[in-house]
Amino acid sequence: MEIDRTAIAHNVRTIRAALGPQVEFCAVVKADAYGHGIDIVAPLLAESQVDLIGVASNEDAAAVRSSGFTGRLMRVRPAGRDEVDDGIRFGVEEWIGGAEHAGIVSAVAAARDTRIRGHLSLNSTGLGRDGLEVGEPQGMRAAQDALADPLLDVVGVCSHFPCEDVADVVAGSAHFAAQSLAVLDASDGRGIARHCATTFAALHVPESRFDLVRIGAGLYGDTDALGGVLRPAMRVVSRIAAINSYPRGSTVGYDRWHRLDADARLALIPLGYADGFHRSLSGTGEVLVQGARARIVDRIAMNSFLVDVSHIPEAAPGDEVVLFGAQHDQAITSADVDRAHGSIAADLYVAWGRLLPRRAVGAAG
Repeated sequence: MEIDRTAIAHNVRTIRAALGPQVEFCAVVKADAYGHGIDIVAPLLAESQVDLIGVASNEDAAAVRSSGFTGRLMRVRPAGRDEVDDGIRFGVEEWIGGAEHAGIVSAVAAARDTRIRGHLSLNSTGLGRDGLEVGEPQGMRAAQDALADPLLDVVGVCSHFPCEDVADVVAGSAHFAAQSLAVLDASDGRGIARHCATTFAALHVPESRFDLVRIGAGLYGDTDALGGVLRPAMRVVSRIAAINSYPRGSTVGYDRWHRLDADARLALIPLGYADGFHRSLSGTGEVLVQGARARIVDRIAMNSFLVDVSHIPEAAPGDEVVLFGAQHDQAITSADVDRAHGSIAADLYVAWGRLLPRRAVGAAG
């Protein structure tokens, strides 16, 4: 995996310019920076003077702190009791995901004789994953109790959109605006930030930005927002290990999964589902060889798969193969992987980040 530092730095600058100076920028590095590596990404964020980073796990928080980042950390999901307790040493601001969860965070704070900063989640956008239903009296009372709890320092009121759809985001933003204001009426006028926008919402629906935005996919160029100006930061490369020619009618792969309808040259790529290249890509995914697309023709095995290079006569063992990212004037994009995989590309590339060697390329600036 090659991670382009120049692309990430460019994306931070570009998104900040689009958002303007009035909106606080939270850079989300959950799942080891979406597989791009916190060790690579966090120093770039510090150099860009990002002062708030979003994490999911305490492992992410530890990696951010190890990079030298001393600014604020916000968790972007509710954490269990032990996680909350351990997160105190990193200064994590907790995502408070309901009435009972507020009680858990408060109990940890009491046991540690401290106050814990937190962001109170509302179910205003209808995600139904966490958050208080403050349109109901019980939910509003729970919000008021959390705001009044002397062991909780509520610094944010938040929500999260369920759909990347402009109309849905517009409606959800309006609902969140009304509900969050109603909640803040119980806060005695304290300065509490309101936030619900991630990359899609922030860059497509300005009224969703409120006081703070949480930018994840945009940092890494995994979005078509801003008309393609953002740059993908990840490239996954391998090499052709072997090439063989087989006659028409030959079968390919386990269970004789594919039968050749013409003579073919097949190149073996030494990666497989053990490396995060899921069997869902069998027969649907493509790679780049010599700047041309080559289709995966067999059922992906644990450590290898085959692509048809019959139309690339110059292909040879040792040639670079691009499984994700650009080669010459072609690219295997997130949209390509979405179609081939039948799900979002992030479902795969966060796993690649755990399983494959990774190196930084490009200058930081």
